[in-house]
Amino acid sequence: MIWSEGSRLAAEVFKPAGRPGLAPAILLCHGWGGLKSHLAENYAKPLAAAGFVCLVFDYRGWGLSDGKLIPTSDTPMLTEAGEQTLKIRVIREVVDPVDQIADIFAALAWLKSEAGVDPERVGIWGSSFGGGNVVSVAGTDPTIKAVVAQIGSYGPPGDDDFVGLARQRMADKARGAIDPPIPQGLDAPPGLKGTPDVARMLFNRPLDAAARIRVPTLFIDAENEEYGSPDVQGKAAFEIVRRNAVAARHSFPCTHYEVYDRFYEPSLKLALDWFEKHL
Repeated sequence: MIWSEGSRLAAEVFKPAGRPGLAPAILLCHGWGGLKSHLAENYAKPLAAAGFVCLVFDYRGWGLSDGKLIPTSDTPMLTEAGEQTLKIRVIREVVDPVDQIADIFAALAWLKSEAGVDPERVGIWGSSFGGGNVVSVAGTDPTIKAVVAQIGSYGPPGDDDFVGLARQRMADKARGAIDPPIPQGLDAPPGLKGTPDVARMLFNRPLDAAARIRVPTLFIDAENEEYGSPDVQGKAAFEIVRRNAVAARHSFPCTHYEVYDRFYEPSLKLALDWFEKHL
């Protein structure tokens, strides 16, 4: 279990068998609606078998982690510190990049302090929405030594319609026009699980963070990506990072989800080779 800003995150750690001394480590971050169970079986276990300590976790409000707790509208203002009995509402399955990045930082702190981990050799891997998250984190935390961002999403749409909606949602949340004041069932893209917090998405800008990355970074993309053109996603992030750091990009001839099945083995090998070289 990992504590993140008062929320308990469900987590699992996988360690290489029979490796003496301190080992390099990798934090794995799933994407939109993903769960740690998928990462554990398909990524953490094989990477641990190759010699890395690997940590997977569920973001708050997802899987086995705590939901976000908020008071109901008729709860008295919380003006006294200490234990209280309150009527609350539990919020789950919201895609909030601000909360998710905070959870990643908490998971990194846990991993770096784990017995058997070399805190000077910690890498980070993220897929889909998590690919953008790890770029944001790597552009903020200089202790990260290597990055793999797979089929990532690297920023909100820049069109006026999205910006207008996001600013309206910010006002709706602030004024309590949405009940609860954290979106539930609003603005959900077709076919994706959970509710995006569009107001928080407005300021989620991994491409800005990419300009601050100074460590080796690998981008894995899908040529036929259906969640935004690679030219303004993975390719754009790669072109920014390569100005200041060692960077590589590989694009498979497939759609988004085929990286998890049809091209699972070659994409995993790319990540493994990258971490073996740079951690």
